[in-house]
Amino acid sequence: MSDTQPLPHLRRLDMNLLLTFDVLMRTRSATASSALLHKTQPAISRDLARLRHRLEDPLLVVVKGRFIPTERALELHATVHDALAQIESVLRPPEAFDPARASGVVNIGTGAHSEILLAAPLLERLHRLAPGLTLRFQSVHGDFVPDDLDAERLDIAIGLFGKVPARFHRDTLLHDRRVCVVSSRHPWAGRKALTLADLSAIKWFAFAQMYGRETNFDRALKPDAARLEFSAYLSGFGITPYVLLDTDYATTMPACVAQAHGRHFPLAVLELPARLRKIEFVMVWARRQHTSPQQAWLRDQIRQVLQERVGALAAEAA
Repeated sequence: MSDTQPLPHLRRLDMNLLLTFDVLMRTRSATASSALLHKTQPAISRDLARLRHRLEDPLLVVVKGRFIPTERALELHATVHDALAQIESVLRPPEAFDPARASGVVNIGTGAHSEILLAAPLLERLHRLAPGLTLRFQSVHGDFVPDDLDAERLDIAIGLFGKVPARFHRDTLLHDRRVCVVSSRHPWAGRKALTLADLSAIKWFAFAQMYGRETNFDRALKPDAARLEFSAYLSGFGITPYVLLDTDYATTMPACVAQAHGRHFPLAVLELPARLRKIEFVMVWARRQHTSPQQAWLRDQIRQVLQERVGALAAEAA
């Protein structure tokens, strides 16, 4: 076997011999070692003989009925004992996650106005349950872009994502419908619904990262001549209601988000044509984060917060 292969000496060695060696060095007794390892004394002797042969050193010599280590054994054990302890540590089942002891920064990418639904209740919940965690929300727009999750700039992404590569985990958080939102003073505010023919008669704005890209609207309307053209692009979702109030522009958003805005701003909601309504909020995370106790706990908090927030909004509307 060529020594150019990874870990050439370790590949030739039975790791169980190192376990036997470690116990022998600590007990200096074959009898005591056999009891600790649940092996017979002859088996302990065979392990020691194999290790002596492999390392070309007696390692432990018997003096007055007790093992005395050689210089090679003392040198080897200092490293082997620590290495075995580290391996044992990483193989041990993870401790139960305690959010009160958690710390660090969690980066969450939010699209489709989802930060408006999540930010306040999630901040309050984590301040109460996990005060050592810092939430850092970042806006994501349009289709799912895997680069930020791959590069660990984001831990979780939430939005109206269609295609998600198979290497990521995804979970549907919420089904909703997309609606048109305008100021209550907009000339069309009294209408209840829009037709496909109405779309081209309205001034629409979208968000900067959608500029020049094919949108969900483009894909949904392709079979027809109808178009939903954007004549302005805003930098972020937060400014949306302010622009609506001071202009005769319109935009689209999930109905639950429109309802959240409606608690604070005089806005009107119009139903969109059926083919533009269906949406679902999706949460996406990298596979390497899937088994992290902290990340799993945080994903559960997001699910609960969103369900509670949308449920409260629905109760208000009833």
